[in-house]
Amino acid sequence: MRAEELIRALDYMEEHLEGELRVPDIASDCYVSVSSLQKSFRYAFGISINDYILRRRFSRAAKDLLETDDGILEISLKYGYANAESFTRGFRRIWGINPGEYRKSRRFTGHTPKFALRETQTNKEDQAMISSKYDLTEMYDIIRGRKNNAYVCADLNGLMWINDNLGFDAGDAALREMIRRLEEACAENDVLLRIGGDEFVIFTAEPGMDHANDIVSKVAAQNEKKIAFGDAEFAVNIHVGAFRRAGDAPADAEKLVSEISEQIRTIHN
Repeated sequence: MRAEELIRALDYMEEHLEGELRVPDIASDCYVSVSSLQKSFRYAFGISINDYILRRRFSRAAKDLLETDDGILEISLKYGYANAESFTRGFRRIWGINPGEYRKSRRFTGHTPKFALRETQTNKEDQAMISSKYDLTEMYDIIRGRKNNAYVCADLNGLMWINDNLGFDAGDAALREMIRRLEEACAENDVLLRIGGDEFVIFTAEPGMDHANDIVSKVAAQNEKKIAFGDAEFAVNIHVGAFRRAGDAPADAEKLVSEISEQIRTIHN
């Protein structure tokens, strides 16, 4: 699946969080098979579609608790729970406290708590779709909210050659090194997302180009730097470039990601 189709899936889920939401319907809207959607979604985001929907619904429910006067039963029904008891059990699993306690004591932060799997998962490369600074459920809002800000596109040079000549484990090592360099160049409020096998974008918090260009300089300065793998060493080189959309922002996140994919092809060529 292309990155645009994954974003289309996120858009579809966002529009249907308050009603019935079935994976086959999401796949149909994206014109892909259910198996392709499930596999691509887990590969890209490190979480199943159903888990994402669960967490996104409880993120929205938490916001409703603090920003509306709706009762817990009303919010339960809104997000597909037949009664307040089952909603409360699910809410407690995600947030650690009951909805009533949350309403009295919390301030909505815009996202659910960090996934525990971020601290326990051993395959770091699979977790690289999104920077560890952010929860997946916050990603959707960030993509939509930073359309006018500068962003940095990056892809790994020669991943296919590394895989073919040194093996896929070496390719994974190269990707981990790439992620390390990108994260090291990020500022606190930047968001690093993986949008393809070896393609990444950093959404900056700045509308100007200075910070984005600084990221490019820091990443490019490490090109030709070698990493050790087994008994061998090889260089990890990254194509990287800074961009800012001229004129109006894209109408939706899908168009933004399509634009980013085109920019990645530009820096690669």
